[in-house]
Formats: sequence, C-alpha cells, structure tokens
Amino acid sequence: MNSLSLSEKSIKQIKSITNSSYLDIIGLVIVITASFILEYQKTVFNFTFQHQKYVFYLGYLSIVNTSLSMIGNRLVTKKNNIGNILSTCNTFLSGSIDYLLGNIGAILTYPVTFIGNYLVFKAWKKSKVLRSVDFIFYRNLILGFVFSFLLNYIAFRYLSEKSIDWKLFFAVTIPAGLTFGGTFNMARMYPDNWFMWQIYNLTKMVQNILQMNIANTVKYIFYFFNAILGYITWKDDKKKGNV
Repeated sequence: MNSLSLSEKSIKQIKSITNSSYLDIIGLVIVITASFILEYQKTVFNFTFQHQKYVFYLGYLSIVNTSLSMIGNRLVTKKNNIGNILSTCNTFLSGSIDYLLGNIGAILTYPVTFIGNYLVFKAWKKSKVLRSVDFIFYRNLILGFVFSFLLNYIAFRYLSEKSIDWKLFFAVTIPAGLTFGGTFNMARMYPDNWFMWQIYNLTKMVQNILQMNIANTVKYIFYFFNAILGYITWKDDKKKGNV
C-alpha cells in the first residue's frame, strides 16, 4: 500500500483514526472479550510449597497481560514511548506465563524480545527519527531470524526430552523471527517495518483460522488493521517531516 495514492483528506481521516483513543478502547474490548471466550480465566498453575499444594489463577494474569499488549501496541502506533515500556513489561509477563505453561524454550527466546523492547524505549527517548529502509533494516531482519532459529533449535534439541517436531519448530520459529526483526527495527522507526507486523499478524490469522480459533482470529485481524494504519500514518509523517 502506498500512502501517496491516497488523497490528503483520506490520509488526514486515517491519521485521525490512528491517533484516536476510541480505537484503543475498541482494541481493549476485543482482546478482553476474546480472552474470556477462550476461557483464559480458567487457566491455573498448580504448585507445591513447603509440602502444601497451591493453585495460582494464571488465566487472570494472562488477561491482564494481553490487555497490556494491546495498550502498548496502540501507544507505539501513536509514537508514544510509554508503549515501549508497557511492551517490555508485557514481554516479561508473557515469557513467565509461557514458561509456567510448559514452553521451556521461553527462557531463551523471550529475553531477546525483552531486551529489544527496552532498547527501543532507550532509542526513542534519545531521538525520534522516521527513516527510510536501508542496510540496517535488512540486517536486523536477518539477525532476528538467526536468533530465532538458533535459540529455538537449542530449546527443541536440548531442553526438551522429546524428539524435534519440525512442523512445530517452524511454526514457532518463523513468527519469532518476524517478532525479533520487527522489534529490532522499531528502534529506528521505519514506517515500512509495519509490513513485518502485517506479515506476522497474517501468519497468526491463518494459524488460528486453521485451528478454528475465531476469537484469536478476530484479535489478529484488529492487529493487522492497526498495522495498516501505522504504516500510512508513519509514512505520511515521514514525508512531511513530522514525528
């Protein structure tokens, strides 16, 4: 999509939607509703401490975490640096939840995203410059996939007692590579980086459609829509020299 093909009036309307607080509320309602439809609130983690059994209602923390993810995503779209802090905290919570639910590889992969989000916060705090695609953009994408393949291979090969399920391996590794690369590039505020998030959201949409998970599909449709708004808004801001 090329923002230059749109009229100034259309771009102004799109940017108004992008920066709208109403869209934040709509997104929050979508993820919370999806979470309850998927019955995340029923997810529990059983553990024993000093010979006493306890039940931790992990599902409610998951819903809070998903809500933080949505708010952080929307703030980043509006170029609000608080969104990167929320994304950093969200990554810590997501990694902890995934690890408790049995994703042992989370201990390797989530720290990369955690550090990446924090570095984005530091970069935006120092300066905000919308950039055109350059060598660093592609280098970051390659690094993202290298990290993803390496860390997930270690997790699947050495941290799991089962033999490698290659279908599952690639189903996990490819989205993670897009996440890593997209996060690294967010620090340099490339408008075209929103294409990476569109591809990521598209893969998640297809995955959830195949699993007949309608609630999650709706959530990623929203994220996909938001990435389009982010691209058009950032592209126009770069053209006009705005931040």
